[in-house]
Amino acid sequence: MKSLKYLILFVIFLNSNTAISQDNTTLISCKYPRLTIEPGIGIKPYPIADALVSNIIQYNLKKHISILSYSSYTHNSAFLRDYNYIQTNYNYSLTQKIGIGTSFYFKHFTHTVSFMAGIKYDAFKETLNNPEFEKVSMSVSSYSPDFGILYNAKVGKKKYFFSYRIYLPLYPYPFHTNDINAIDGNLANITLECGLGIRIK
Repeated sequence: MKSLKYLILFVIFLNSNTAISQDNTTLISCKYPRLTIEPGIGIKPYPIADALVSNIIQYNLKKHISILSYSSYTHNSAFLRDYNYIQTNYNYSLTQKIGIGTSFYFKHFTHTVSFMAGIKYDAFKETLNNPEFEKVSMSVSSYSPDFGILYNAKVGKKKYFFSYRIYLPLYPYPFHTNDINAIDGNLANITLECGLGIRIK
């Protein structure tokens, strides 16, 4: 009879231990999302406002370590298409970057700071459409590297959340040149964005 009591107590102890460990595992796995997709819209405010659409895919390897993929399409000089008989046929940029970052989690907020590196493709075509001259068109396209720091703030704790992000470029200054005048190039690539994030798992 005594041995039966001890056996029952042992089984109860094992079951309670398993339940506690399962609860702890559930709590730990729910503290941060493993994979998120964050489409958004934004602007490059300097020197003339550019409009952009972007998307971030973030995968958290661990609680404080994540890898990111950033893609964007920018409509350059979005609010200045015709000026002084010069018509802009198209002017856009395509950007693809990958990065590694760290995240800090709070009750309703997540702050992620990431170092990003990638490539940017720029293309534009303009036409001189002055009635006094013959119509002339010119088009240019180029590739350039893109390095920078991405700050991403997320608000919300369920499947859907709001995302606010700022990108601070580190190219051309100081990666390409130490000339402080090159910082104008950095300022032209600062982006301010907001979007809606979706937690996949």
